[in-house]
Amino acid sequence: MNKVLEYFNKLNNTEEVFKKEIVVCGWQKIFKQTMISSITPYLFESLDIKEHIAKEKNENRDLRIKPKVYITVHDTGDTGAKHTAKFWSDTVYKEMWVDTKEPYKASFQYVVGNDGIYHNIPDNEVAYHAGDTTQYDYTLYNTGVKVSDKFELGISEDSFYTINGEKTTVPAPMFEKEVDGKVIKRVCTVDDINDQGICMAVDDEYFYLGETYFNKTYEKIANRGGNNNSIGIETCVNEGTNVWLSFMRCAKLVAKLLDENDLEIYDIKQHHFFSGKNCPQTLRVNNLWEYFLHLVEVEKDILEFVKEGYQIKLIPHSEYLEPNGVLTKLPKCVKGIEYTIETTKDDVVESYKYVKLV
Repeated sequence: MNKVLEYFNKLNNTEEVFKKEIVVCGWQKIFKQTMISSITPYLFESLDIKEHIAKEKNENRDLRIKPKVYITVHDTGDTGAKHTAKFWSDTVYKEMWVDTKEPYKASFQYVVGNDGIYHNIPDNEVAYHAGDTTQYDYTLYNTGVKVSDKFELGISEDSFYTINGEKTTVPAPMFEKEVDGKVIKRVCTVDDINDQGICMAVDDEYFYLGETYFNKTYEKIANRGGNNNSIGIETCVNEGTNVWLSFMRCAKLVAKLLDENDLEIYDIKQHHFFSGKNCPQTLRVNNLWEYFLHLVEVEKDILEFVKEGYQIKLIPHSEYLEPNGVLTKLPKCVKGIEYTIETTKDDVVESYKYVKLV
């Protein structure tokens, strides 16, 4: 058994196939869908990316080139059945809502759905998706606090970040809200920080913090670098589709982008990180974010095998199991789902038949 088949053998033995009722969120409606995990956390299909790059004259194409340090995951928050990946790609391309002909000024590098993956803005360019404006780049500030094994973030009474109780040199943004025509300002607390935290880094000696701001719309301290320094991916949650399949495709795309941009799992951020918005809402409300990151990790591992020259395919032997590893149903009685994984490298074909108990 080669190392690829050994890897899948480990997945077969340690990963459970599970069924979960999820709530799919969108502005038109909220609906429930039965999510069935795939036979493994890997999606057995190639990335078919349709190039549909917005015109250079578009107002929603910035053209400025910036280094990328994050991948930002969104969902469209749009459950309209006809609002597919192609719909959203056309919306960016034509810079207008296709339905209403109203202007559409936002943009993103990719949109993923059951109908495929569309590429709308070049990866190295700025796009308008994260809500943090394009005035500020990803920047790190030396806090003046020496590195230790502990990291506990706070905010002082005079509005500076603290680390482990020690005041840093980095100011925290002020809370600001307009009520009845009056602007209310106060020092923020840690409860005002978005729930993904703020950017932190270390060198051999000091802690560093990233550029932050207070988002007045969502009333959260959020991070800069979303529009300028991240690759934005929208994932469709339109009714009538397998929403989880779209998220699995998104995970495969994210793994590819991590590899191409020399980024790591911790560089994957939710839209929430940059604005405080509850996005990607469907992943967030169903507590599936960590599992989504796990999908990316598995895709990233197997991508290394592919780069070594392995071709990998799944051959289903049981009903309800698709060649891409997706289960359309679970068997009514407890029994094993049978499948074969076949690898080819240097004209050498190897395979192994697995049984997955569900």
